[in-house]
Amino acid sequence: MDTEPTSETRLRHQLDVQTQQINRVLNHHRIPATIAGGEVQSRVVNFDLQTQIAAGREQVRRLKNDLKTALGVGDVGLSQGDGRWRLRVARPDEAAVPLLKLLATVPVIPPVTAAIGLAEGGAPVLVRFSPGRVGHVLIAGEPGAGKTSLLRAMAAGLALTNRQSTLQLQVLDPCADTYKPANATTTPLLPLGYLPHIMTDPALGIENCTGVIHFLAEEMNYRRRDKATTPRIIVFIDHFLTLLDAGRSARDDLLRLMQYGAAAGIHLVLATDRPDSPLLDATVKATMSLRLIGRLSDPAVARRLAGLPLEQAAQLYGEGDFLRVMGEEITYFQAAYIGDYDLHLKLMEIANANRPRLLARPFSLRPQVNKGKKKPDKEPQSFTMRDGVVDLDSPDDDPPLEIVDEDSANLPF
Repeated sequence: MDTEPTSETRLRHQLDVQTQQINRVLNHHRIPATIAGGEVQSRVVNFDLQTQIAAGREQVRRLKNDLKTALGVGDVGLSQGDGRWRLRVARPDEAAVPLLKLLATVPVIPPVTAAIGLAEGGAPVLVRFSPGRVGHVLIAGEPGAGKTSLLRAMAAGLALTNRQSTLQLQVLDPCADTYKPANATTTPLLPLGYLPHIMTDPALGIENCTGVIHFLAEEMNYRRRDKATTPRIIVFIDHFLTLLDAGRSARDDLLRLMQYGAAAGIHLVLATDRPDSPLLDATVKATMSLRLIGRLSDPAVARRLAGLPLEQAAQLYGEGDFLRVMGEEITYFQAAYIGDYDLHLKLMEIANANRPRLLARPFSLRPQVNKGKKKPDKEPQSFTMRDGVVDLDSPDDDPPLEIVDEDSANLPF
């Protein structure tokens, strides 16, 4: 079993990815510079630039937007001090409920069950997909509630705790722009396409989503005829109301999946930022056995979605604050989150896991609690590049430096 990634492992991986991204941008623009090392401070990472050509530094200043895009941060800066030029990059904020830590602390996660967050008091909130428990899930809230991040965390968590042979996943976003440049961020769900459980590439745009929905409807018909329910399929659809608007074919296929899919082992997780839309009529709501409600300023809209008074929805902060509504039961929880670096780390581990999987043994790629002695965090910490690999220096050997006080930037989600 894998252990929970230590803070040192996660930091080294983050620095390695950032260094590769920076060097890739510099090489693409033929800038005579490379990363030699740097220093990790409480809110920023300073990367030392190894360059002797002044023109190269001027070019780096003009590449600010490209570097921000490659690193997924809100701002970068270039400064000179102690005879060195440094590229300053804000560190991502730590999530309130990191998915990997959540998975490591749950003693037992049943099959086809998603750990979606922590309730008040620290109890884990689980969603177990099955026709008799949870057939389909509706995630609704205003923009900024954290719906897409929750979709991503649910999909990643399910992939880390279930065999590909027993569970398959599919991701759709009809509102994502399929014509953006390859290096542009189209949707935070796109990296999920590297999970081995994904049936096909994430479907982006209305046309691609319509085709996948039709395939799933045909698969459901086949399963109903043959009385088959495995492997289980969980379909994550962001902005799903766009598909109901797309035309009769897509609407009919999606409605049939809502009505009959769960009994055939096909479950839907549908997210929308249009909770007041008339498309969320009784037919749609009646098929959603579980509703995860994010921030909603209008109590009438919240009540219509939940089927009972839900004044608490107006008091949610957003960014992962949710209410779990199932029947008459309401549970507040903070949603789990997996950032780009943690997701990339687990994808690399999955890709490099060549050890055999024995069918007779329980299977899980989820992290386990690391019970070793935790080393206290010390700031700042220097690192160097040795043969293209990040090497974290012992912070005890470094003199204390002034901590830069500036806002850190979140990774896109």
